[in-house]
Amino acid sequence: MASPPQQISTPVNLSIVIPAYDELPNLRELLPVVNLVMSGIPDVEAEVLVVVRGGASSAECDEISGMGAKPVIRAPTDSFGDALRTGFAAAAPTSSLIVTLDADGSHDPETLPAMLAAAPHAHVVVGSRYVDGGATDNSLALRMMSRALNMVYARVLGLACRDVSTNYKIYRHVDLARVDLTCRDFDVVEEIMFRLKDLHGSSFRIIEIPDHFRERRHGVTKRRLGPFVISYVGTLIRLRWQMRHRRG
Repeated sequence: MASPPQQISTPVNLSIVIPAYDELPNLRELLPVVNLVMSGIPDVEAEVLVVVRGGASSAECDEISGMGAKPVIRAPTDSFGDALRTGFAAAAPTSSLIVTLDADGSHDPETLPAMLAAAPHAHVVVGSRYVDGGATDNSLALRMMSRALNMVYARVLGLACRDVSTNYKIYRHVDLARVDLTCRDFDVVEEIMFRLKDLHGSSFRIIEIPDHFRERRHGVTKRRLGPFVISYVGTLIRLRWQMRHRRG
């Protein structure tokens, strides 16, 4: 049976999950800002979980701990899908909400207060590039590809969301515990939205808050365009087939 969004009473316990594959230079800039932003939000207690790769050194983990975050080793593989699943499993049982954002600094922590303010009124809150006030520093070609991808996913899967593919979102912990996620790559982000819509049915509500997506400051992206497109198309076909199979 579909369930409506539930109101959250303060104080809110919050888990911030940050997948990070060799992102220490970016984390040195990102984590102090995340901690500063969270310290300015009253009645919110937050933990920051940085999900590092399996071969992360003890020195890296110690430095992450020194910046006020908890390093978590992803398992069983170093894939992005396993990074999110590991982070969700490691979140404190008392957390009402789980935030996901990228470690490369592309998502603005200053957007978090507005996203948290919207959280009591939706099942998912999105830090969105594609609503009024949102922006992206990507090239024109990447913007066009991203918009087309998001438009197709939203229409085919019936999602009322302009920025389905961003990893900057707030989910309800209890919801994530009820869905089975199988995607290995970055398409797990779309799979989460599909599973949550399937869980809540017609009551499923998404709120998009404008965010400015910035280019990473250090290192190179882990996304490879060819495998990225193939993975997304394959996942779209699979999820669409599941929709039709259930209806039939």
